[in-house]
Amino acid sequence: MNAEGTSLLRLLVLGLSLALIAVLVNDRVTSDSSAATPSTDGGTAVATSTLTGEFLISGSSTVFPIVNKQAEEFGAANPGVAIAVEGPGSGDGARLFCAGDVPIGNASRQYKAAELEECAANGIEFIELRRAIDGISVITSVENDAVECLSFDQLYALTSDAAIGIKNWSEANALLAEIGSPAEELPDAKLDIYAPGEESGTFDSFVEIVIEGVAKGKTGLDTEANEFADHARPDYNSSPDDNIVIAGISGNRYSLGWVGFAFAKEAAEAGQAKLVQVRQQADGECVSPTPESIASAEFPIARFLYTYINAGVAESEPAVAAFVDYMMSDIGLESVTAAGYVQLNDEDQAKAQGLWATRTTGIQW
Repeated sequence: MNAEGTSLLRLLVLGLSLALIAVLVNDRVTSDSSAATPSTDGGTAVATSTLTGEFLISGSSTVFPIVNKQAEEFGAANPGVAIAVEGPGSGDGARLFCAGDVPIGNASRQYKAAELEECAANGIEFIELRRAIDGISVITSVENDAVECLSFDQLYALTSDAAIGIKNWSEANALLAEIGSPAEELPDAKLDIYAPGEESGTFDSFVEIVIEGVAKGKTGLDTEANEFADHARPDYNSSPDDNIVIAGISGNRYSLGWVGFAFAKEAAEAGQAKLVQVRQQADGECVSPTPESIASAEFPIARFLYTYINAGVAESEPAVAAFVDYMMSDIGLESVTAAGYVQLNDEDQAKAQGLWATRTTGIQW
């Protein structure tokens, strides 16, 4: 077979594979006639629903808007099912999930090794579903006219463990010089930091991408000539509630913080915060968080969002399985963009739907 024929064959096989996954997912959604599925026009695909049940979903405050919207839509179509969704943070949600207290856990990062060990110790088998793409957005007050763009080095000098005690933006300039960064000097202004705490996956992701990134030399600094911190400073205003973070940012002119893109975008549109452009390199291009820059990874603080399903509960509780069916359906997935986040690419989306359709357990990403 010539090269052209081989390419056509590969495309045909890929198309058939994706079609098979779609059939499996759609079959899961429609196989339980007791469940009603919301339709695109706001009605329901089935006139009545006899499905009953109640359960709690816990975890990431970032993933909360997506799953809460899906739960509201599913509940409206299935009034016999009561779903409560909370967002105390990825870490708190993981503890509840791995203890068997909730059947579904949301996370703005993958579960950590210690969390997976806890799940295993309690006999919890899980299905790991990648849900969306988020850009951790750096924010400040709309009145802050001194800061428009920050590099990773500057963020490190302001937010890392090496910055403990710094209360003025300009005090971080000495740290920038100490680590050999060519970044521009920061302004002489009072520094007030408001951001998620250690219970948050957004906190973990920010530390991993920005602070650890600098410490590992990803911005070009000499990591052998200087010692670098790899943790965030503890002396800032932390909260698991993004609304409290936004309120702190809004109320302090020279504030600094970070939250998920959906919350940041909503706050910016409401005049409660200003989106700060970010560049990884000190001399790189400043990039604003947008759906396009996040999807292309041009925005440098992008990460994936996840939902974990207790496989045993999904098998024994029809209401849980029916909700996840809806959550992973094409209609349900519209909540991702409706909540302000970025859809996965076609390959990742097909994989996630396939993992649920086949009930494949364990870490898959």
